[in-house]
Amino acid sequence: MAQTDTMPSSVAQDEVSVLMFLLAGRQFAVELNWVQHILDYQAPTKTPRRPPFVEGIMQHKGRFLPVVSLRKRLGVEGPAAVHPAILLLTGIAQDSVVGLMVDQVLRVLSLPVEKVLTPPPRMLGIRAEFIRGVANAGGRPVVWLDEAKLFTSEEPITLLA
Repeated sequence: MAQTDTMPSSVAQDEVSVLMFLLAGRQFAVELNWVQHILDYQAPTKTPRRPPFVEGIMQHKGRFLPVVSLRKRLGVEGPAAVHPAILLLTGIAQDSVVGLMVDQVLRVLSLPVEKVLTPPPRMLGIRAEFIRGVANAGGRPVVWLDEAKLFTSEEPITLLA
């Protein structure tokens, strides 16, 4: 699925579909339109001179793609995930696909736009500029991340324990 300026006619204009996932025991989400594929984890090939949060590269359908560890991008320490997955996100940069490694994929969720709250200046230690919104899913907060800013900013982003 590619990111477009218009929403498909089958999706209500007052809802947004997100893909929920776990990272360090917390629920996060990215907009479903950015997600091209969900892959089982495969160890990326390490490459020299990469940012610390880039795990390496992987081959997918004849292309080499960078794989970003969201744990490392958010400065999360601790044991590795039991069921990691790689989300292939498209549209982050012109004609590119990036792999985003998360702890576990949960589900697709339709969020009513009016129920998505503007984030406070910091949410779990993450500055609001990296968050598109916060919603409630089953009584737990879901932090909807700004996919593009996660990859285009060179600033460190820290998730509080």
